[in-house]
Amino acid sequence: MRPLKDLRPYQQRIATALYENDEQLCVLRPGGGKTVAALTAIVDLLRDKVIRHAIVIAPKRVACVVWPDEIEAWAHTKKLNYSILNGSPRDRELLLRSWGLHDIILIGLDLVPWLFEQLDSYPADHMAWDLLVLDEVSRLRKPSGVRAKALAKHAHRFKMIWGLSGTLRPSGPLDLFMPARIVTRGRLWGRSYAKWQREHFYPTDYMQYDWKPLPGAEDKLNAEIAPLTVTVAEGEMPKVEPTIVFDRVQLPDHARHKYESMRSKLMAQVKTKSVIAVSAAVATGKLAQMANGFVYDAAKATNDLHTAKYDWLLDLMEEATGPTLIVYEYQADLEALRSAYDTLFVGPLPYLGSGVTDKQAADNIAAWNAGELPIMGLHPASGGHGLNLQHGGADMAWISPCWSPEYWEQTIARIARPGQTRPVVVRVCIADNTVDGLKVNRVHHKMSAQDAFEKWLRGWHATQAA
Repeated sequence: MRPLKDLRPYQQRIATALYENDEQLCVLRPGGGKTVAALTAIVDLLRDKVIRHAIVIAPKRVACVVWPDEIEAWAHTKKLNYSILNGSPRDRELLLRSWGLHDIILIGLDLVPWLFEQLDSYPADHMAWDLLVLDEVSRLRKPSGVRAKALAKHAHRFKMIWGLSGTLRPSGPLDLFMPARIVTRGRLWGRSYAKWQREHFYPTDYMQYDWKPLPGAEDKLNAEIAPLTVTVAEGEMPKVEPTIVFDRVQLPDHARHKYESMRSKLMAQVKTKSVIAVSAAVATGKLAQMANGFVYDAAKATNDLHTAKYDWLLDLMEEATGPTLIVYEYQADLEALRSAYDTLFVGPLPYLGSGVTDKQAADNIAAWNAGELPIMGLHPASGGHGLNLQHGGADMAWISPCWSPEYWEQTIARIARPGQTRPVVVRVCIADNTVDGLKVNRVHHKMSAQDAFEKWLRGWHATQAA
């Protein structure tokens, strides 16, 4: 159990900023310790009787695993009484009747609509409305999302709201509206996303799917949201820089022929079936599948094309010098990973992803961090935020790059984070001359935009301090 003095100076500073502000966004790179900083502020608020209770909403596995782990890991937070709101509706209803027994209720994002149905009739002075903490608030960036709408509708009822994020604007400045809308209850930019969007952005296409900031708009928006944020100064947070290695494989001739047919004609003949893409966008997805060695047909059946990446998986596992996290995208990738695992190891593949129960996931995480697993599968959507996996190994491998810069950065940060004692190596399998290359370019372009935003924030805070 770690003592309070082990908090880094910037974590203490963040905890103070959260304590002192009813509206606050904490922008801290993955692994920086924003969870314990928030918990420290909660402990102080409870001690000083500023609040009676806190609700923490986070991605499901983060709520069920990461927050409890952090509470138990620190001497000054261990006395907090907390409960995880999950299980059947009946179980959840019973838990909500015992507010006074808990300092904190932890709840997954998936249950947000249900939660606010229950809270709708609660009076304004109920302890449920004291403090709301939104971990990974960037998950709420889509204005049309059911969860974001529910939170926006009820945000004004909370006395304090904090938003925590490792990547506040993973895809650009449009991502800033909903986190700010919820945390400030519409005070900063109003409540209408469409109006705000028209004032600061312009559409680049006829259908108005893509929007770019008007000249000077991005700097203006950054300046407006900066006072709401707390972040770290350059060099404050210890860095664990991963080494990225791209392993290239070649498609065999028969697979290349089918790939090029899909690329140019939006269709490919696979054995006795014709696999057709109804649009260029759908074809891009099909091409990503074909680069990985398969393609789904209209009936969702998997049609195998080549084994280039499967062979890479086998070599990777045989050559591994330490425990390795293997990141997959498709169900067919998972099946290939299972098959490769079966040839080298005894028992079922441990993984974090669809089909794994919360208990199995917790057991897998514990076994990984104890160094008991040579290989563990990981889907970015299930392990992309919050999980501490740095204790089990320092090697990661991606069967293919992903499209999402947020998932890319957050997933790598599961092992490249403070507490990691070994050099982190990330290997990425790239099928030459395929959409894999486009994925890599997209990820790096979007990440540079996020880095630029955070650099701007650091500069703004440094100017204010001076």
